[in-house]
Amino acid sequence: MLFNTVCVFAQADYPAAVAKFQRYYNQKQADSLFNMYGPNMKAALPLDKTTAMINQLNSQAGELKSVTPLRNGYKAVFDKVTLKLSMHLNNDNQLEGLHFTGYEEMKDSDNVVLNGIHGTLIAPPGSKKVVLFIAGSGPTDRNGNSSMGLRTNCTKMMAEALEKAGIASLRYDKRSIGASDATPEKDLRFENMVDDAVALIKMLKERYAEVYVAGHSEGSLVGMLASKTNVAGYISIAGAGESADILLRKQLDLSMPNSAAKASLLMDSLKKGYSIQEPSGELSVILHRSIQPYMVSWMKYDPQQEIKKLKIPVLIIQGTTDLQVSTHDAELLKKAKPDATLLEIEGMNHILKEAPAEKNENFITYTKPDLPLKEEVMKAIIPFVLAQK
Repeated sequence: MLFNTVCVFAQADYPAAVAKFQRYYNQKQADSLFNMYGPNMKAALPLDKTTAMINQLNSQAGELKSVTPLRNGYKAVFDKVTLKLSMHLNNDNQLEGLHFTGYEEMKDSDNVVLNGIHGTLIAPPGSKKVVLFIAGSGPTDRNGNSSMGLRTNCTKMMAEALEKAGIASLRYDKRSIGASDATPEKDLRFENMVDDAVALIKMLKERYAEVYVAGHSEGSLVGMLASKTNVAGYISIAGAGESADILLRKQLDLSMPNSAAKASLLMDSLKKGYSIQEPSGELSVILHRSIQPYMVSWMKYDPQQEIKKLKIPVLIIQGTTDLQVSTHDAELLKKAKPDATLLEIEGMNHILKEAPAEKNENFITYTKPDLPLKEEVMKAIIPFVLAQK
């Protein structure tokens, strides 16, 4: 996802909330846990029901021994059972979602590791075509989820839809995300993301006759650059049509209007390759010192110029209720690559789900992983992949 998503969830301190939950649960402090709730949670789970929940869980599961991060939640180890904990915090760090489900370890047979990058390969028998999915910005994992509150499963759903059509797929955790090896933020560059995608493409070409690249959000630009590596086709999903500095200015006008003017000046300096003093307040989320080298490396690429260089079939997919990337972006990409196929999907937001244009209702879908993909997405991707030779 692009940085608007990060801004929406950036203030949520999940590690602190998890630690508090573990302490209050083990000490049976229902009143302290209740005080962590946001308004909706308090209405849905009043103090008496919170007390009953803690007592019942203690009786059935025992003490909560440890809680460790997963790609899309937490592994909660109790005395008697291991469960998956899912938690959602609002922008005020208040609990607005909390539930436990059964925990299953990832099957090693599904896991691919290359140069420290971990991914999930779904390989239908006899498939000669494979799609490499590249996730968007922020701590977005291989499934389209993140520890900062994003629960979409959008990439996982696309991969499963491809499997039903007999098409293989590989989706992976970016550097420093999920199971993949970490790179210090100060050392991370946009080109690292491209290099990882290129290496995975080369690995897939050893097994499959045709490799396709599908980049979502920031992953769209990563995919454009990586698709110069002799792939069969490229798919841009909710990809920006302008360089990162222009896109961020537009997003900050909406998400941080009081800081947008200052941010614009700071990004002017970064665009020229100059480091800046770390800003205070909300701008530190996206312009803190250690992220600045990555920002500089990202801003120098213009998606319109990069898509022009592709000599392969291109599919551009964009939703009309996407609050982070607009149909204008998709039209810019189409103008730069006239022979590309452009599909604008009515009522689809940035995470490829049905959503209204109203901001709050739109973002609610970001925390409902069971919502289905807009069916037009896979109705476009599957024929695009199957049609190419």
